Amino acid sequence: MAERSCALQSASYNKLKESFTDKRKAVENLIAGGGIPVWMLGDEVPEEIIIAGGFVPVRLWGQCGPRPNADKYLEVSFGSLWRGFFESAVSGEYAGIKDYLVLSNSSDIIQKLYYYLIQLKKIEPGRKLPEIAYVDYWLVDTGYRAQERNWKETAAFLKTVESWSGNRISDRALADAVRLCNEYKSVLRDFSRLRRCPNSRINGSEAQTVISGSFYLEKKEAIEVIRTLTREAENWPEVRNTGCFYTGSLQETTEVSNLMEDSGLNIISEDKIIGDRYSDIDTDPDLSPIRAISNRYHLRFPSSERSYIKDRAESIPKRVAEVGAKAVVVFMNHNDESYIWDLPRQKAELNKMGIDILTVENQYQPLRNKEKLLETFKNFARSVNKGGKNG
Repeated sequence: MAERSCALQSASYNKLKESFTDKRKAVENLIAGGGIPVWMLGDEVPEEIIIAGGFVPVRLWGQCGPRPNADKYLEVSFGSLWRGFFESAVSGEYAGIKDYLVLSNSSDIIQKLYYYLIQLKKIEPGRKLPEIAYVDYWLVDTGYRAQERNWKETAAFLKTVESWSGNRISDRALADAVRLCNEYKSVLRDFSRLRRCPNSRINGSEAQTVISGSFYLEKKEAIEVIRTLTREAENWPEVRNTGCFYTGSLQETTEVSNLMEDSGLNIISEDKIIGDRYSDIDTDPDLSPIRAISNRYHLRFPSSERSYIKDRAESIPKRVAEVGAKAVVVFMNHNDESYIWDLPRQKAELNKMGIDILTVENQYQPLRNKEKLLETFKNFARSVNKGGKNG
């Protein structure tokens, strides 16, 4: 299915598609407009502080072509997705548009990448590398002590951004950034409601293009474009494919969603940063900015990498029910099998709900076996539609 004509005929959609498909050009446009990008890798980088500091937050994308630096410095335990991120962070091709990079403790692999980058700075001081910061939130526990620790971590990151800008960040600037980011998340939620079943108006490929594309626009522009697109999409034809909840490995391209759509499936929600997890909760404007920003990243939908199994076992079935999904697809890249420890507890409740589960393992980016995957998805779609039980 991929993108439909209703989407491709929309100027708003094409604006976001252009940003999604040519991220470098989008960032160069931000720079031409006076923006100074701060690159982010990980789900818990406080972009409100970046904005309040006078910078533009943008998400680091992975290098899809040759990865000579990753091949030289990273061991085989790093999957293709993470090797691409490392290559983008250190490649001279990006010199001049990547002066600042912030990583967050969203997974063990990102933590390892941070250590590799810091070490590379030491052993190759002449290499053009960005200024690097690390946000080390405690994400597993949601109790007061963890929150208190994260407030201190947020305050420390604020000091780092102030050192980059050379200016003090006021509470008013933080409050303004919080309001802006809350409005951005609000319009994303309004857009994502049109994905849900029944009567879904947006397919997974279109949703990923819109959400990911908006990451490379200035926030005010993204808000207006998404708001206009949402009004248009309310009148788009319904997507008849079987609605699925996606979990597993992050996908930078629409390859997986395209194959699922061609097989009769449709991703209507996910627990990844390129989807519903990004915009699930607002930053509380009634709290002090530091506490509010910390809590927003700390208390969001639990991830498989940094959450208790019991929390995932409660949250995934609840979200599946909320969005009206009929199936769950767990898609895992090579060396990225986080579902091993949290899926079994989810299965019990999902089976009670009559939800079919498909697990796909040992995949690479770009995909290497599209024909086999397409057949796997088709068989799963047929089983779900017949009322069969998988997983």
